[in-house]
Amino acid sequence: MTVLIAGGCGFIGLATAEHYLGAGEEVVLFDRNDLHPSARRAFDALPGRYTVVLGDIRQAEPIAQAIGDHKVDGVLYGAAVTSGPEREREAPESVIEVNLVGLAQTLKAADKAGVKRLVNISSGAAYGTGAFGATGWEGPLDEYGTREEPFKIYGMTKFGSERLVRRYAELTPLDARSVRLSTIFGPWEIDSGARDTLSAPMQTALLARAGKPALLAREDRLDWTYSRHVAAALRALMQAPADRLKSDIFNVTSARQVSVLRMGGELRQRFPTFECRLAAPGETPTVDLWGDTDRFPMRPDRLADEVGHRLPDDLAATMADFIGWMDAHGDFWPER
Repeated sequence: MTVLIAGGCGFIGLATAEHYLGAGEEVVLFDRNDLHPSARRAFDALPGRYTVVLGDIRQAEPIAQAIGDHKVDGVLYGAAVTSGPEREREAPESVIEVNLVGLAQTLKAADKAGVKRLVNISSGAAYGTGAFGATGWEGPLDEYGTREEPFKIYGMTKFGSERLVRRYAELTPLDARSVRLSTIFGPWEIDSGARDTLSAPMQTALLARAGKPALLAREDRLDWTYSRHVAAALRALMQAPADRLKSDIFNVTSARQVSVLRMGGELRQRFPTFECRLAAPGETPTVDLWGDTDRFPMRPDRLADEVGHRLPDDLAATMADFIGWMDAHGDFWPER
C-alpha cells in the first residue's frame, strides 16, 4: 500500500511516516518543507521506502500530480496551520488556505485518481467551548453527542474540514473519514513555522534537557496522547474494512488523564536533577499550558469498537520511549 501524507514533514506527518516505514510500507511525504536531516537518517534505516515531494498544498496542481505520479492508495491529510492569537489576528487567511482550501483540492485530486480512502486529521479543537461544558455536556467528549462550538479560527477550520470531508464523501465514491486528535506530544514535534503552540510536555522535556526548571502555573489534567500511538491509530483506520466503519469521525485519544507535573517526574529517570513543580508566588511559569482550564477527556470507544484499535495508556512506558527518542535525536531540537 502506498500512502501519501499531506504535511508529511510536520509533527504528525513525521510520526505517521515513521510508523508506516517501520511496517515496510511505501510513503510519499508531501510538504512545502524538506525532510529534517534527523528524520531522514531515521527513515533511511527503516524497511519501508519513502519519497519527499516538495509542494504548496494551497495550489491544486502539485498535490494532484503527486497523487497521480505515485499511484497512491490512501491519503492522510495532515497539512495544517496551528494558529495562536497573533497569527489569527495578522494572517487568518493562511489558516483557512491550508486547513480548508488545501483539503478541498486534495479531496478532488484523490477522487479523480481513484484513491481508496482519505483520512482527514482534524482536532479536538473542533469541540470548542463544548469541550469545557459550555453547551451543557458533562463527561468524556463524544463525536456525535457533544455539541461543537469552536471559538478559535483553528478549531473553526477543523470543524469545517470534517463537514467538507463528509459532504465530499456524499458526492463521490471516495471513502473519506476524519479523526479528532486529542492533545498530542512526543517524537517529531517540530517547529516548522506552522505550529504556534508547542505542547507543554515538549516544552518541559526541552527544559529538562537544557538543565532548566519547569515551572507551571497550575496542575493540568488532560488526556495527553503520544504521537507514535496516534500514528498507529491512523494506520489502523486507513486499513479498516469499510463495512466495519459506521462513523465518519473518530476520536484518537489515550483516554488517560495525566498532568505535565507527573510527566516531569518521569523525565527525572533520565535527568535526575530536573526540577518540575508549580511556580511559587512571584515566580514566572516557564511552561505555557495554553489555557487556564482543561477540557473534558475524549471518549475512545468508537475507534475501539469499529476499527478494533485502542491506544496504549502506560505512561511510564510512553515516557521511557520518549526519552529514548530524545537521546537518539538530540539534533532535532537545537539547544535553547
